[in-house]
Amino acid sequence: MKLSVLFKRIQHAVIQMPELEEEMEIRGITCNSQKAEEDSLFVCIQGSRADGHDYIEEACNLGASCILIEKLVSGGRMLKFPENVAVVLVKDTREALAGISRIWFGSPADKLKVIGVTGTKGKSTVAVMIWEMLESIGQKCGLIGTIGHHLGNEVVTSQNTTPDAFTIQSYFAKMVEAGCHYAVMEVSSQGIKQHRIDGIWFEIAVFTNFGEDHIGPGEHASLGEYRYYKSCLFEQCRIGIGNLDDAQCSYMFQRKCCTKYGFTCREEEGQERGFRNSHVLTAEKISFLMEGGELKTVFYADDRKYELALPGKFNVYNALAALQTVSCLGFEREEAGDVLKHLVVRGRMERVDAGENILCYIDYAHNAMSLAKVLKMLRIYEPERILLVFGCGGNRAGSRRSGMGRVAGELANLTIITSDNPRWEEPAKIMADVEEGIKETSGAYRMIQDREEAVLFAVEMARQGDILLIAGKGHENYQEIQGVRYPMDDRELVRKAVRLAAQKRQKKEQTECTQTLL
Repeated sequence: MKLSVLFKRIQHAVIQMPELEEEMEIRGITCNSQKAEEDSLFVCIQGSRADGHDYIEEACNLGASCILIEKLVSGGRMLKFPENVAVVLVKDTREALAGISRIWFGSPADKLKVIGVTGTKGKSTVAVMIWEMLESIGQKCGLIGTIGHHLGNEVVTSQNTTPDAFTIQSYFAKMVEAGCHYAVMEVSSQGIKQHRIDGIWFEIAVFTNFGEDHIGPGEHASLGEYRYYKSCLFEQCRIGIGNLDDAQCSYMFQRKCCTKYGFTCREEEGQERGFRNSHVLTAEKISFLMEGGELKTVFYADDRKYELALPGKFNVYNALAALQTVSCLGFEREEAGDVLKHLVVRGRMERVDAGENILCYIDYAHNAMSLAKVLKMLRIYEPERILLVFGCGGNRAGSRRSGMGRVAGELANLTIITSDNPRWEEPAKIMADVEEGIKETSGAYRMIQDREEAVLFAVEMARQGDILLIAGKGHENYQEIQGVRYPMDDRELVRKAVRLAAQKRQKKEQTECTQTLL
Protein backbone atom coordinates (compact mmCIF):
# COMPACT_ATOMS: atom_id res chain seq x y z
CA MET A 1 0.00 0.00 0.00
CA LYS A 2 1.24 3.48 -0.88
CA LEU A 3 2.51 5.56 2.03
CA SER A 4 0.40 8.51 0.87
CA VAL A 5 -2.75 6.38 1.17
CA LEU A 6 -1.90 5.35 4.74
CA PHE A 7 -1.41 8.95 5.85
CA LYS A 8 -4.16 10.54 3.78
CA ARG A 9 -6.41 11.24 6.80
CA ILE A 10 -3.71 11.61 9.44
CA GLN A 11 -2.12 14.92 10.34
CA HIS A 12 1.61 14.51 9.97
CA ALA A 13 4.85 16.25 9.12
CA VAL A 14 7.47 14.76 6.82
CA ILE A 15 10.91 14.97 8.41
CA GLN A 16 12.70 13.28 5.52
CA MET A 17 11.49 11.47 2.41
CA PRO A 18 14.00 9.76 0.07
CA GLU A 19 11.36 9.39 -2.65
CA LEU A 20 7.94 10.81 -3.44
CA GLU A 21 5.39 9.93 -0.75
CA GLU A 22 2.90 8.99 -3.49
CA GLU A 23 5.32 6.43 -4.91
CA MET A 24 6.64 4.85 -1.72
CA GLU A 25 5.30 1.32 -1.19
CA ILE A 26 4.78 -0.06 2.33
CA ARG A 27 4.59 -3.86 2.62
CA GLY A 28 4.09 -4.25 6.36
CA ILE A 29 3.49 -2.43 9.65
CA THR A 30 4.96 -3.24 13.06
CA CYS A 31 5.59 -1.74 16.51
CA ASN A 32 8.19 -4.40 17.29
CA SER A 33 11.62 -3.52 15.92
CA GLN A 34 12.59 -7.20 15.85
CA LYS A 35 9.71 -7.91 13.45
CA ALA A 36 10.58 -5.15 10.97
CA GLU A 37 10.92 -6.41 7.41
CA GLU A 38 11.92 -5.10 4.01
CA ASP A 39 9.88 -2.00 3.07
CA SER A 40 7.96 -2.01 6.34
CA LEU A 41 6.68 0.88 8.46
CA PHE A 42 8.07 0.87 12.00
CA VAL A 43 5.84 2.69 14.49
CA CYS A 44 7.71 3.99 17.54
CA ILE A 45 5.57 3.47 20.65
CA GLN A 46 6.68 4.78 24.03
CA GLY A 47 5.70 2.25 26.69
CA SER A 48 6.12 2.07 30.45
CA ARG A 49 9.27 -0.08 30.23
CA ALA A 50 10.64 0.56 26.74
CA ASP A 51 10.55 3.30 24.11
CA GLY A 52 10.32 2.36 20.44
CA HIS A 53 12.29 5.48 19.52
CA ASP A 54 15.36 3.78 21.02
CA TYR A 55 15.09 0.88 18.53
CA ILE A 56 14.99 2.78 15.25
CA GLU A 57 18.44 1.59 14.20
CA GLU A 58 17.49 -2.07 14.74
CA ALA A 59 14.31 -1.67 12.69
CA CYS A 60 16.17 0.01 9.85
CA ASN A 61 18.84 -2.69 9.80
CA LEU A 62 16.06 -5.26 9.30
CA GLY A 63 14.66 -3.38 6.32
CA ALA A 64 12.17 -0.79 7.62
CA SER A 65 11.83 1.91 4.97
CA CYS A 66 9.67 4.33 6.95
CA ILE A 67 9.75 5.36 10.62
CA LEU A 68 6.77 6.91 12.42
CA ILE A 69 7.79 9.03 15.41
CA GLU A 70 6.16 11.39 17.93
CA LYS A 71 9.33 13.20 19.05
CA LEU A 72 12.71 14.21 17.67
CA VAL A 73 14.61 13.97 20.94
CA SER A 74 14.92 10.83 23.08
CA GLY A 75 17.03 10.47 26.20
CA GLY A 76 18.33 14.01 25.77
CA ARG A 77 19.72 13.31 22.27
CA MET A 78 18.47 14.12 18.80
CA LEU A 79 17.24 11.08 16.96
CA LYS A 80 19.32 9.98 13.97
CA PHE A 81 17.96 8.31 10.84
CA PRO A 82 19.59 6.63 7.82
CA GLU A 83 19.37 8.83 4.71
CA ASN A 84 17.47 6.19 2.72
CA VAL A 85 14.61 5.95 5.24
CA ALA A 86 11.44 8.04 5.31
CA VAL A 87 10.63 9.68 8.64
CA VAL A 88 7.14 10.93 9.54
CA LEU A 89 6.28 12.89 12.69
CA VAL A 90 2.85 12.81 14.35
CA LYS A 91 1.49 14.13 17.64
CA ASP A 92 0.74 10.65 19.05
CA THR A 93 2.01 7.46 17.40
CA ARG A 94 -0.59 5.29 19.18
CA GLU A 95 -3.39 7.44 17.81
CA ALA A 96 -1.86 7.42 14.34
CA LEU A 97 -1.41 3.64 14.47
CA ALA A 98 -5.15 3.21 15.02
CA GLY A 99 -5.95 5.23 11.89
CA ILE A 100 -3.26 3.60 9.79
CA SER A 101 -4.35 0.11 10.86
CA ARG A 102 -7.97 0.73 9.85
CA ILE A 103 -6.86 1.82 6.39
CA TRP A 104 -4.38 -1.05 6.06
CA PHE A 105 -7.05 -3.69 6.69
CA GLY A 106 -9.86 -1.91 4.85
CA SER A 107 -11.95 -0.86 7.90
CA PRO A 108 -13.14 -4.40 8.74
CA ALA A 109 -15.08 -3.26 11.83
CA ASP A 110 -17.51 -1.50 9.48
CA LYS A 111 -18.54 -4.95 8.20
CA LEU A 112 -19.31 -6.25 11.72
CA LYS A 113 -21.68 -5.41 14.52
CA VAL A 114 -19.19 -4.85 17.32
CA ILE A 115 -20.14 -5.20 21.00
CA GLY A 116 -17.76 -3.75 23.57
CA VAL A 117 -17.77 -4.69 27.26
CA THR A 118 -16.09 -2.51 29.88
CA GLY A 119 -16.03 -2.38 33.68
CA THR A 120 -13.72 -3.18 36.56
CA LYS A 121 -14.97 -6.74 36.90
CA GLY A 122 -17.08 -9.09 34.81
CA LYS A 123 -15.78 -8.14 31.36
CA SER A 124 -14.54 -11.61 30.47
CA THR A 125 -17.61 -13.44 31.75
CA VAL A 126 -20.06 -11.09 30.04
CA ALA A 127 -18.12 -11.17 26.77
CA VAL A 128 -18.02 -14.99 26.77
CA MET A 129 -21.72 -15.17 27.65
CA ILE A 130 -22.68 -12.90 24.74
CA TRP A 131 -20.40 -14.83 22.38
CA GLU A 132 -21.81 -18.20 23.47
CA MET A 133 -25.39 -16.94 23.24
CA LEU A 134 -24.98 -15.66 19.69
CA GLU A 135 -23.19 -18.80 18.56
CA SER A 136 -25.93 -20.97 20.13
CA ILE A 137 -28.62 -19.33 18.00
CA GLY A 138 -26.64 -19.69 14.77
CA GLN A 139 -25.01 -16.24 14.62
CA LYS A 140 -21.33 -16.49 13.76
CA CYS A 141 -19.43 -14.28 16.18
CA GLY A 142 -15.83 -13.44 16.98
CA LEU A 143 -14.40 -12.77 20.44
CA ILE A 144 -11.49 -10.61 21.63
CA GLY A 145 -10.73 -10.87 25.33
CA THR A 146 -8.59 -11.84 28.28
CA ILE A 147 -9.32 -15.56 28.09
CA GLY A 148 -8.55 -15.84 24.37
CA HIS A 149 -9.32 -14.51 20.91
CA HIS A 150 -11.76 -16.48 18.74
CA LEU A 151 -11.51 -15.24 15.16
CA GLY A 152 -14.07 -17.45 13.46
CA ASN A 153 -11.78 -20.15 12.17
CA GLU A 154 -8.83 -19.56 14.48
CA VAL A 155 -8.16 -19.29 18.22
CA VAL A 156 -5.29 -17.11 19.44
CA THR A 157 -3.84 -17.00 22.95
CA SER A 158 -4.43 -13.67 24.65
CA GLN A 159 -1.59 -11.43 25.84
CA ASN A 160 -3.73 -8.38 26.71
CA THR A 161 -7.36 -7.73 27.52
CA THR A 162 -7.48 -5.24 24.64
CA PRO A 163 -4.68 -5.81 22.07
CA ASP A 164 -2.90 -2.99 20.23
CA ALA A 165 -4.79 -1.20 17.44
CA PHE A 166 -3.04 -3.04 14.60
CA THR A 167 -3.76 -6.45 16.14
CA ILE A 168 -7.41 -5.55 16.76
CA GLN A 169 -7.91 -4.57 13.13
CA SER A 170 -6.13 -7.72 11.94
CA TYR A 171 -8.46 -9.82 14.11
CA PHE A 172 -11.53 -8.04 12.76
CA ALA A 173 -10.29 -8.71 9.22
CA LYS A 174 -9.95 -12.43 9.99
CA MET A 175 -13.45 -12.49 11.49
CA VAL A 176 -14.91 -10.91 8.36
CA GLU A 177 -13.00 -13.38 6.17
CA ALA A 178 -14.37 -16.26 8.31
CA GLY A 179 -17.95 -15.06 7.77
CA CYS A 180 -18.60 -13.52 11.19
CA HIS A 181 -21.37 -10.94 11.46
CA TYR A 182 -20.72 -10.03 15.09
CA ALA A 183 -17.67 -9.36 17.22
CA VAL A 184 -17.58 -9.14 21.03
CA MET A 185 -14.58 -7.55 22.68
CA GLU A 186 -13.46 -6.62 26.15
CA VAL A 187 -12.51 -2.96 26.31
CA SER A 188 -10.07 -1.98 29.05
CA SER A 189 -9.56 1.57 30.26
CA GLN A 190 -5.91 1.29 29.21
CA GLY A 191 -7.04 0.26 25.74
CA ILE A 192 -9.19 3.38 25.50
CA LYS A 193 -6.48 5.66 26.92
CA GLN A 194 -3.91 4.31 24.48
CA HIS A 195 -6.18 4.81 21.43
CA ARG A 196 -6.43 1.09 20.66
CA ILE A 197 -10.16 1.32 19.82
CA ASP A 198 -10.07 4.69 18.04
CA GLY A 199 -12.33 4.75 15.00
CA ILE A 200 -14.32 1.64 15.98
CA TRP A 201 -18.08 2.27 16.06
CA PHE A 202 -19.75 -0.05 18.54
CA GLU A 203 -23.26 -1.28 17.92
CA ILE A 204 -23.54 -1.88 21.67
CA ALA A 205 -21.33 -0.96 24.64
CA VAL A 206 -21.87 -2.60 28.03
CA PHE A 207 -20.90 -1.28 31.49
CA THR A 208 -20.61 -4.00 34.16
CA ASN A 209 -19.43 -2.17 37.30
CA PHE A 210 -16.78 0.15 38.68
CA GLY A 211 -14.31 -0.15 41.56
CA GLU A 212 -10.87 1.01 42.59
CA ASP A 213 -8.23 -0.73 40.50
CA HIS A 214 -5.48 -0.10 37.95
CA ILE A 215 -4.14 2.99 39.74
CA GLY A 216 -0.38 3.35 39.71
CA PRO A 217 2.73 3.62 37.50
CA GLY A 218 2.06 2.42 33.96
CA GLU A 219 -1.70 2.39 34.56
CA HIS A 220 -3.83 5.37 35.66
CA ALA A 221 -2.75 8.42 37.64
CA SER A 222 -5.97 8.58 39.65
CA LEU A 223 -9.36 6.98 40.18
CA GLY A 224 -10.91 9.93 38.36
CA GLU A 225 -8.80 9.28 35.27
CA TYR A 226 -9.63 5.59 35.39
CA ARG A 227 -13.36 6.35 35.57
CA TYR A 228 -13.15 8.95 32.79
CA TYR A 229 -11.58 6.57 30.29
CA LYS A 230 -14.16 3.90 31.08
CA SER A 231 -16.90 6.39 30.22
CA CYS A 232 -15.34 7.31 26.87
CA LEU A 233 -16.53 4.02 25.36
CA PHE A 234 -20.13 5.29 25.46
CA GLU A 235 -19.23 8.18 23.16
CA GLN A 236 -18.70 5.76 20.27
CA CYS A 237 -21.68 3.40 20.45
CA ARG A 238 -25.27 3.31 19.19
CA ILE A 239 -26.70 1.54 22.26
CA GLY A 240 -25.34 1.70 25.81
CA ILE A 241 -26.24 -0.93 28.40
CA GLY A 242 -25.46 -0.25 32.05
CA ASN A 243 -25.60 -1.81 35.49
CA LEU A 244 -28.17 0.44 37.21
CA ASP A 245 -27.18 -0.85 40.64
CA ASP A 246 -23.66 0.53 40.31
CA ALA A 247 -23.12 4.01 41.74
CA GLN A 248 -21.08 5.10 38.70
CA CYS A 249 -23.62 4.08 36.06
CA SER A 250 -25.10 7.58 35.74
CA TYR A 251 -21.61 9.03 35.28
CA MET A 252 -20.82 6.57 32.48
CA PHE A 253 -23.85 7.73 30.49
CA GLN A 254 -23.73 11.41 31.42
CA ARG A 255 -24.05 13.62 28.32
CA LYS A 256 -23.84 10.57 26.04
CA CYS A 257 -26.07 10.39 22.94
CA CYS A 258 -26.44 6.61 22.78
CA THR A 259 -29.78 4.91 23.37
CA LYS A 260 -29.72 3.72 26.99
CA TYR A 261 -30.69 0.29 28.30
CA GLY A 262 -30.09 -1.08 31.77
CA PHE A 263 -30.24 -4.09 34.05
CA THR A 264 -30.79 -4.40 37.79
CA CYS A 265 -31.43 -6.80 40.64
CA ARG A 266 -33.54 -4.19 42.42
CA GLU A 267 -37.23 -3.62 41.71
CA GLU A 268 -37.12 0.16 41.31
CA GLU A 269 -38.41 2.61 38.74
CA GLY A 270 -35.91 2.90 35.92
CA GLN A 271 -37.04 6.45 35.06
CA GLU A 272 -35.50 7.78 38.26
CA ARG A 273 -32.10 6.88 36.89
CA GLY A 274 -32.65 8.26 33.41
CA PHE A 275 -33.70 4.96 31.83
CA ARG A 276 -37.11 4.18 30.38
CA ASN A 277 -38.79 1.30 32.22
CA SER A 278 -39.19 -0.62 28.97
CA HIS A 279 -35.40 -0.50 28.59
CA VAL A 280 -34.63 -2.09 31.98
CA LEU A 281 -34.21 -5.83 32.60
CA THR A 282 -34.77 -6.84 36.22
CA ALA A 283 -33.76 -10.06 37.96
CA GLU A 284 -36.22 -11.39 40.53
CA LYS A 285 -36.57 -14.42 42.82
CA ILE A 286 -32.82 -15.06 42.89
CA SER A 287 -31.92 -18.32 44.64
CA PHE A 288 -28.61 -20.02 45.33
CA LEU A 289 -28.54 -23.81 45.25
CA MET A 290 -26.15 -26.66 45.90
CA GLU A 291 -27.01 -29.61 43.70
CA GLY A 292 -24.93 -32.68 43.10
CA GLY A 293 -21.97 -31.11 44.86
CA GLU A 294 -22.06 -28.05 42.62
CA LEU A 295 -23.07 -24.45 43.28
CA LYS A 296 -25.81 -23.08 41.02
CA THR A 297 -27.96 -19.97 40.68
CA VAL A 298 -31.56 -19.48 39.53
CA PHE A 299 -33.36 -16.22 38.77
CA TYR A 300 -36.35 -14.85 36.87
CA ALA A 301 -36.45 -11.97 34.39
CA ASP A 302 -39.57 -10.91 32.48
CA ASP A 303 -41.37 -13.87 34.08
CA ARG A 304 -38.90 -16.30 32.52
CA LYS A 305 -36.73 -18.67 34.53
CA TYR A 306 -32.97 -18.73 33.93
CA GLU A 307 -30.53 -21.25 35.39
CA LEU A 308 -26.86 -20.47 35.83
CA ALA A 309 -24.08 -23.03 36.13
CA LEU A 310 -22.01 -20.19 37.60
CA PRO A 311 -22.58 -19.34 41.28
CA GLY A 312 -23.22 -15.97 42.89
CA LYS A 313 -25.22 -12.80 42.50
CA PHE A 314 -22.48 -11.10 40.50
CA ASN A 315 -23.00 -13.75 37.83
CA VAL A 316 -26.70 -12.84 37.78
CA TYR A 317 -25.58 -9.32 36.88
CA ASN A 318 -23.28 -10.74 34.21
CA ALA A 319 -26.11 -12.85 32.79
CA LEU A 320 -28.48 -9.84 32.74
CA ALA A 321 -25.90 -7.82 30.80
CA ALA A 322 -25.56 -10.59 28.21
CA LEU A 323 -29.32 -11.18 27.95
CA GLN A 324 -30.00 -7.47 27.49
CA THR A 325 -27.33 -7.34 24.78
CA VAL A 326 -28.76 -10.16 22.65
CA SER A 327 -32.22 -8.64 23.08
CA CYS A 328 -30.97 -5.27 21.80
CA LEU A 329 -29.55 -7.11 18.80
CA GLY A 330 -33.06 -8.35 18.03
CA PHE A 331 -32.93 -11.92 19.34
CA GLU A 332 -35.12 -13.72 21.89
CA ARG A 333 -33.60 -13.71 25.38
CA GLU A 334 -35.14 -17.03 26.39
CA GLU A 335 -33.67 -18.99 23.47
CA ALA A 336 -30.21 -17.43 23.82
CA GLY A 337 -30.30 -17.80 27.59
CA ASP A 338 -30.48 -21.59 27.44
CA VAL A 339 -26.68 -21.76 27.24
CA LEU A 340 -26.38 -20.34 30.76
CA LYS A 341 -27.38 -23.73 32.22
CA HIS A 342 -24.09 -25.27 31.14
CA LEU A 343 -21.82 -22.29 30.46
CA VAL A 344 -18.44 -22.39 32.19
CA VAL A 345 -15.97 -19.53 31.78
CA ARG A 346 -12.33 -20.54 32.13
CA GLY A 347 -10.84 -19.17 35.33
CA ARG A 348 -14.07 -17.44 36.40
CA MET A 349 -15.51 -19.42 39.33
CA GLU A 350 -14.44 -22.54 37.44
CA ARG A 351 -15.07 -25.79 39.26
CA VAL A 352 -12.09 -28.14 39.44
CA ASP A 353 -12.45 -31.73 40.59
CA ALA A 354 -10.58 -32.00 43.89
CA GLY A 355 -12.10 -35.25 45.10
CA GLU A 356 -15.48 -36.24 46.43
CA ASN A 357 -15.29 -34.29 49.66
CA ILE A 358 -13.98 -30.90 48.46
CA LEU A 359 -15.57 -28.16 46.40
CA CYS A 360 -12.70 -26.37 44.65
CA TYR A 361 -13.01 -23.26 42.50
CA ILE A 362 -10.49 -21.25 40.52
CA ASP A 363 -11.15 -17.55 40.01
CA TYR A 364 -9.37 -14.54 38.55
CA ALA A 365 -10.19 -12.31 41.57
CA HIS A 366 -7.04 -10.20 41.86
CA ASN A 367 -8.09 -7.15 43.84
CA ALA A 368 -9.92 -6.53 47.12
CA MET A 369 -13.24 -5.72 45.43
CA SER A 370 -13.46 -8.93 43.43
CA LEU A 371 -12.03 -11.14 46.18
CA ALA A 372 -14.58 -9.81 48.69
CA LYS A 373 -17.44 -10.45 46.26
CA VAL A 374 -16.36 -14.04 45.66
CA LEU A 375 -15.81 -14.85 49.34
CA LYS A 376 -19.11 -13.27 50.42
CA MET A 377 -20.88 -15.19 47.68
CA LEU A 378 -19.37 -18.49 48.87
CA ARG A 379 -20.60 -17.75 52.41
CA ILE A 380 -24.18 -17.81 51.09
CA TYR A 381 -23.80 -21.54 50.39
CA GLU A 382 -22.92 -22.15 54.08
CA PRO A 383 -19.73 -24.21 53.77
CA GLU A 384 -18.02 -25.66 56.85
CA ARG A 385 -14.94 -23.55 56.09
CA ILE A 386 -13.49 -21.48 53.26
CA LEU A 387 -9.84 -22.14 52.48
CA LEU A 388 -8.21 -19.51 50.30
CA VAL A 389 -4.97 -19.60 48.31
CA PHE A 390 -3.91 -16.35 46.64
CA GLY A 391 -1.08 -13.94 45.92
CA CYS A 392 -0.69 -10.52 44.31
CA GLY A 393 0.96 -9.54 41.05
CA GLY A 394 4.15 -7.53 40.92
CA ASN A 395 4.54 -4.10 39.31
CA ARG A 396 0.95 -3.22 40.09
CA ALA A 397 -0.59 -0.83 42.62
CA GLY A 398 0.88 -1.66 46.04
CA SER A 399 -2.32 -0.67 47.87
CA ARG A 400 -4.02 -3.68 46.28
CA ARG A 401 -1.96 -6.08 48.39
CA SER A 402 -2.81 -5.04 51.94
CA GLY A 403 -6.45 -4.58 50.91
CA MET A 404 -6.65 -8.14 49.64
CA GLY A 405 -4.96 -9.32 52.83
CA ARG A 406 -7.60 -7.64 54.99
CA VAL A 407 -10.44 -9.10 52.91
CA ALA A 408 -8.92 -12.59 53.14
CA GLY A 409 -8.47 -12.37 56.90
CA GLU A 410 -12.04 -11.19 57.41
CA LEU A 411 -13.84 -13.61 55.10
CA ALA A 412 -11.78 -16.82 54.82
CA ASN A 413 -11.26 -19.35 57.61
CA LEU A 414 -7.72 -20.12 56.49
CA THR A 415 -5.63 -18.17 54.01
CA ILE A 416 -2.46 -19.40 52.33
CA ILE A 417 -0.53 -16.41 50.99
CA THR A 418 1.62 -17.39 48.03
CA SER A 419 3.23 -16.03 44.88
CA ASP A 420 1.20 -14.92 41.85
CA ASN A 421 2.98 -13.19 38.96
CA PRO A 422 5.83 -11.36 40.73
CA ARG A 423 7.04 -9.97 37.41
CA TRP A 424 10.06 -7.79 38.23
CA GLU A 425 9.53 -7.70 42.00
CA GLU A 426 10.66 -10.05 44.75
CA PRO A 427 7.85 -12.50 45.67
CA ALA A 428 8.71 -12.34 49.38
CA LYS A 429 8.27 -8.55 49.39
CA ILE A 430 4.86 -8.81 47.73
CA MET A 431 3.76 -11.48 50.20
CA ALA A 432 4.94 -9.33 53.10
CA ASP A 433 2.75 -6.47 51.81
CA VAL A 434 -0.25 -8.84 51.75
CA GLU A 435 0.62 -10.03 55.26
CA GLU A 436 0.46 -6.47 56.59
CA GLY A 437 -3.22 -6.39 55.67
CA ILE A 438 -4.14 -9.80 57.05
CA LYS A 439 -2.40 -8.97 60.33
CA GLU A 440 -5.06 -6.30 60.90
CA THR A 441 -7.61 -9.11 61.22
CA SER A 442 -7.90 -12.21 63.38
CA GLY A 443 -7.84 -14.48 60.33
CA ALA A 444 -5.61 -17.58 60.34
CA TYR A 445 -2.97 -17.71 57.62
CA ARG A 446 0.20 -19.38 56.36
CA MET A 447 2.94 -18.02 54.09
CA ILE A 448 4.10 -20.48 51.40
CA GLN A 449 5.94 -18.81 48.53
CA ASP A 450 5.96 -21.79 46.15
CA ARG A 451 2.47 -21.78 44.62
CA GLU A 452 2.50 -25.53 43.96
CA GLU A 453 3.34 -26.24 47.61
CA ALA A 454 0.69 -23.76 48.75
CA VAL A 455 -2.02 -25.54 46.74
CA LEU A 456 -0.87 -28.92 48.04
CA PHE A 457 -1.03 -27.66 51.64
CA ALA A 458 -4.57 -26.34 51.09
CA VAL A 459 -5.77 -29.60 49.53
CA GLU A 460 -4.31 -31.59 52.43
CA MET A 461 -5.98 -29.27 54.94
CA ALA A 462 -9.42 -29.40 53.26
CA ARG A 463 -12.09 -31.68 54.62
CA GLN A 464 -15.66 -32.61 53.76
CA GLY A 465 -17.96 -29.60 53.58
CA ASP A 466 -15.15 -27.12 52.90
CA ILE A 467 -14.83 -24.88 49.85
CA LEU A 468 -11.33 -24.30 48.51
CA LEU A 469 -10.79 -21.13 46.44
CA ILE A 470 -7.61 -20.65 44.38
CA ALA A 471 -7.67 -16.97 43.44
CA GLY A 472 -5.69 -14.46 41.42
CA LYS A 473 -4.59 -16.20 38.23
CA GLY A 474 -7.81 -17.70 36.89
CA HIS A 475 -7.43 -18.58 33.22
CA GLU A 476 -3.67 -17.97 33.10
CA ASN A 477 -1.40 -20.91 32.28
CA TYR A 478 1.87 -19.26 33.25
CA GLN A 479 3.72 -17.54 36.08
CA GLU A 480 5.66 -14.43 35.08
CA ILE A 481 9.02 -14.00 36.80
CA GLN A 482 11.63 -11.43 35.74
CA GLY A 483 10.05 -11.00 32.31
CA VAL A 484 9.81 -14.75 31.59
CA ARG A 485 6.53 -16.67 31.55
CA TYR A 486 6.98 -20.14 32.99
CA PRO A 487 4.25 -22.80 32.49
CA MET A 488 1.86 -22.92 35.45
CA ASP A 489 -1.83 -23.71 35.53
CA ASP A 490 -3.84 -23.67 38.77
CA ARG A 491 -6.08 -26.45 37.42
CA GLU A 492 -3.07 -28.73 37.01
CA LEU A 493 -1.70 -27.72 40.42
CA VAL A 494 -4.96 -28.79 42.06
CA ARG A 495 -5.11 -32.11 40.21
CA LYS A 496 -1.48 -32.87 41.06
CA ALA A 497 -2.08 -31.92 44.70
CA VAL A 498 -5.10 -34.24 44.89
CA ARG A 499 -3.01 -37.14 43.56
CA LEU A 500 -0.14 -36.45 45.97
CA ALA A 501 -2.49 -36.04 48.93
CA ALA A 502 -4.17 -39.36 48.08
CA GLN A 503 -0.79 -41.09 47.82
CA LYS A 504 0.25 -39.68 51.20
CA ARG A 505 -2.96 -40.89 52.81
CA GLN A 506 -2.59 -44.32 51.27
CA LYS A 507 1.01 -44.57 52.44
CA LYS A 508 0.03 -43.45 55.94
CA GLU A 509 -2.77 -46.01 56.08
CA GLN A 510 -0.40 -48.76 54.93
CA THR A 511 2.14 -47.75 57.59
CA GLU A 512 -0.50 -47.74 60.31
CA CYS A 513 -1.79 -51.10 59.15
CA THR A 514 1.73 -52.56 59.25
CA GLN A 515 2.35 -51.19 62.76
CA THR A 516 -0.94 -52.68 63.92
CA LEU A 517 0.04 -56.10 62.59
CA LEU A 518 3.42 -55.87 64.30
